[in-house]
Amino acid sequence: MTFLLLLTTIFFSGCNGQTKPIGEEPLDLESFNFETKISDLYPEKNKSKEYKGCYEIKGALHTQIVVTDTTFVDKHSANKKAIGLEYHQQSSTSIDKMAVFENQMFQKINIATTIEGKIKVINAVADELTEQQSEVLFKKIVGKYGKPKKLKNNWNDKLTIYEWTVKDRIIRFVSSYNDESTTMKLVIDEEKQTIASGEKKPHYIGYLFIINPALKDEVFGKIKTGDFVFLDETID
Repeated sequence: MTFLLLLTTIFFSGCNGQTKPIGEEPLDLESFNFETKISDLYPEKNKSKEYKGCYEIKGALHTQIVVTDTTFVDKHSANKKAIGLEYHQQSSTSIDKMAVFENQMFQKINIATTIEGKIKVINAVADELTEQQSEVLFKKIVGKYGKPKKLKNNWNDKLTIYEWTVKDRIIRFVSSYNDESTTMKLVIDEEKQTIASGEKKPHYIGYLFIINPALKDEVFGKIKTGDFVFLDETID
């Protein structure tokens, strides 16, 4: 049997509706309740015994590592202040199912919380999309939330951030083209016990952000690592 694994280079740096840890069932992004406890999504049992400050979550083919980090204000100054925690999923395979929105599956989940553990923002990543699939996902979000506001991404000014504001959440979506220049693909043949380089296939990636409006001031302009680089707009 042959499996195709996707290893992508990235930047380092009672539960209401969600009853199982991430990896055990897809997180429902449409009905997600910000009162959900972070300990329900990343329970003690999933803490890595091998890597300090990490969690191990169930993937379709193998365990995925989630690294925790601290969010600082004025990180590089003597007066830096910790304002939260970040949970970054380090990699994924194309068949992982960590979250779902309008029947679209997402292979990665990243979360940021306050120091006390209250969830501020969830980021879901849909990888290896065709241009048509990316457009369909965008149309699904428009169909649910209406016409979006357009913003320019601060990290890459060629990218557009689409934003919707509703009663209990702020939604942002970015579609980015990946030419796979920073991606290694491996084809593993279990019968022959061989590993070979897989063919690179440029594709689109969808970044969906679900933001807690009550904590938006701790989100915008504050979280700038990993996939969160696609969150912020340019400020003139």
